[in-house]
Amino acid sequence: MPERIMPGLGLRAFYDPGQRNWGTSLSEDLRRLSAVVQARAASRTTPLPATGSTGQMLIVPAAAGANANALALWDQSPAGAAAWVYLTPQEGWQIWIADEARHVRFTAGAWVEVPRPGIVRIRTLTATSHTLEAVDLGSILETTGSSAVTVTIPSEATVPFEFGALINVTQVGAGVATVAAAAGVSLNGVVGGSVAVDGQWSGVALVKRGADAWIIQGALAGAVA
Repeated sequence: MPERIMPGLGLRAFYDPGQRNWGTSLSEDLRRLSAVVQARAASRTTPLPATGSTGQMLIVPAAAGANANALALWDQSPAGAAAWVYLTPQEGWQIWIADEARHVRFTAGAWVEVPRPGIVRIRTLTATSHTLEAVDLGSILETTGSSAVTVTIPSEATVPFEFGALINVTQVGAGVATVAAAAGVSLNGVVGGSVAVDGQWSGVALVKRGADAWIIQGALAGAVA
């Protein structure tokens, strides 16, 4: 039976009898298991030092040029010298970040905080427009500027939020915050509808209740139209 890639972590197995270099493959896979099972990293924002320490694990910062978001291990390179070894994350990997004391999950190409009971993530919107994205799930979006802001609910073909997805929007700044549904998306039963938040320090909750169908509740300036 020829060697093949196993589902899940992508480990290799079922080597042919006497297959050359199978020991190298096995060692690399054991390292992968050691790193990913109950994975933990010291930081996801600290730049990698040129020289690490034995057993050190970090997530390469998202802004880094090379290997961004990879899990970096200080270990032996294939040549036998100590070096950084990079594991490319797969969708759904979850890692404990020591300097933040929280878990993060790799979702849609980014490390996203795993929600904790009773703790809601706050995201600040500084631009005048924002289309909801996967990382907004379960968050409070605060609009803080003096200019009007439009928060757009995308179609599920663009961002496949699950039914029951909850996102809150709070107008903190003086600029009027408006929630608008993209073409083909209904908001309180109005396709492509929109409504403004009822002034500074007011907020609304957005809940996806069906296919391209959302409910908005809270301090509204009027009816969805």
